[in-house]
Amino acid sequence: MASLSPEASEYVRDLARRLDAAPYGGIKPLVQEAADFLGLSSQTIYRYLKSVAGWSSGRKARCDKGSTSVSQEALASLGAVQREAVRENNKQTMFTTTARGVLEQNGLSFGVSNGTLNRLLRDRKLNVAAQLMANPVQAMRAPHPNHTHQVDPSLCLVYYLKGRQYIIRDDEFYKNKLDRLAQVKFKVYRYVMYDRATATIVPWYVEAKGEDQSNLFRFLMFAWGQQQGRLFHGVPQFLLWDKGSANQSAAIKSLLDALGVNHLTHEAGNARAKGGVENANNLVETQFESRLRFQPVDDVEQLNAAAQAWANAYNANMIPGQDTRLRRPGLAQPVARYDLWQLITVEQLRVLPPLEVCQAFMRSKEVERQVRPDQSITFSHPVAGRSLTYSLKGFDGINPGDMVTVRALVYGDNAIQLTVPRYDGEALLYRVEPSMDFDAYGQDANAAEIGAEYKRSAATETQHASRAMDELAYPGKSVDEVKAARSKRVTPFEGKLDTHGYLQNVEMPTYLQRTGSEISTPAHAAPAGPELLDAVTAMLRIVDAIGRHLSPEESTFFMRRYADGVPEDQIDALIASYQAPEVEQPQRAAGGLRAV
Repeated sequence: MASLSPEASEYVRDLARRLDAAPYGGIKPLVQEAADFLGLSSQTIYRYLKSVAGWSSGRKARCDKGSTSVSQEALASLGAVQREAVRENNKQTMFTTTARGVLEQNGLSFGVSNGTLNRLLRDRKLNVAAQLMANPVQAMRAPHPNHTHQVDPSLCLVYYLKGRQYIIRDDEFYKNKLDRLAQVKFKVYRYVMYDRATATIVPWYVEAKGEDQSNLFRFLMFAWGQQQGRLFHGVPQFLLWDKGSANQSAAIKSLLDALGVNHLTHEAGNARAKGGVENANNLVETQFESRLRFQPVDDVEQLNAAAQAWANAYNANMIPGQDTRLRRPGLAQPVARYDLWQLITVEQLRVLPPLEVCQAFMRSKEVERQVRPDQSITFSHPVAGRSLTYSLKGFDGINPGDMVTVRALVYGDNAIQLTVPRYDGEALLYRVEPSMDFDAYGQDANAAEIGAEYKRSAATETQHASRAMDELAYPGKSVDEVKAARSKRVTPFEGKLDTHGYLQNVEMPTYLQRTGSEISTPAHAAPAGPELLDAVTAMLRIVDAIGRHLSPEESTFFMRRYADGVPEDQIDALIASYQAPEVEQPQRAAGGLRAV
């Protein structure tokens, strides 16, 4: 059999694609057409199809077995329309029936049932369920104790009325959840912290109307602070939680930024990202709270005491008659969680600063600085007491003339955190220490560097299908350009897809209009913020209240610390801090912060 020219070979490969899309009984006419065109017999065409294109007809029993009458473009468009209508929480809002109707109104034809379309989408990994699983799960690890903590609050089935403990039964909770809980003004919320490296569990309970930043702050202070009789303590490097309103409050973010905690939120609908703390919640509920049915406690204070005793025993594998050691494939034998946590080093154990320091950083505010031509900024750190120079050379997204947001950090040698807005609205965060090493000419000899590594996994079949749909939804764009287009809410299909406009031409029946009554809504005014006093006025009020003058060191520190003014609502707290018989000189707290 003679070899074909490149043009004829391409014709045969195109013929193979046409044969794959041909309906049952449509192959023979196409082969005969090709034979007439090339001046060859049908048998020779079949041989060329096999040798050149790798195509074999076999004995097709169904038109959709290996091939279908529905074109690949039509299927990919159907899958792309459904995928683009998925919400951020991964909820699918458009299904085959609706998507098919939309595409048929835009000129595409399918010719098979919706059930067949759904099967074809599944076979080719074009359905939404497959696309949601397009990225394989990556195993994650924390390299040492206190590297990553996970936090998750949840409503507890325990509550208290008039000094008595009640537990909502499961059948009552799910059947009459809203009615039963509406009768309880102050509910009990359970906060659980989970250390990723050691699986150490820290539970804490609070009686409140709902989740708020005040309770979250109290929990973080309890979990990270040193507690009598508890081994676990310390501030992590990373904190993983969901996008709760308390978690995202400005005060909590300010505290975490000052402590150098990189707070991460998992994507909506991806709770498995913090599956450790989800399982820890279940352990607390089944291993501890189940005991309350048989030995009630009178209030939340007793509840927390009992919870801490249980957690200490559980983490140490000291519960009589129960083996609570951690079991993992990488451990040669089960190990108690506290035994693993004790492997922490001095550098890894970051001690929580005093409560007053943490409260001050919750109230602290950021300042803006303009990047100078030599790519540096100046900032007066509270610890240093003078203006320092911070070099920003080599930092991505920072250019001379840019405005950056600066916040002082607790840990480090006069360290600061920079926040830089990025093109897509997200923020770049950098931790910088001042330039302290200078050469003989007074120039900064060291510049902060950023290193990052990113490894891309081999593309799966589903990811190939994802790329094909991206080509349809965003023609001519690369993978990164598609991501950017989605983040900027660029309309898919170049805005040419008519998804609802044709509905305006639908002839609707005539309905009789109904009359209604108007509801008047009162207007609400936003509360005014606290008045800001200048530093001199505030100092005079403090001196008058405490009955003595401030020492020169106290006065210097006060004027420097509150150069921008003192909020009116902080005066009482400052007075209390100076009313001790002998006021200590400003000292360095953990991490180098001067606290009043």
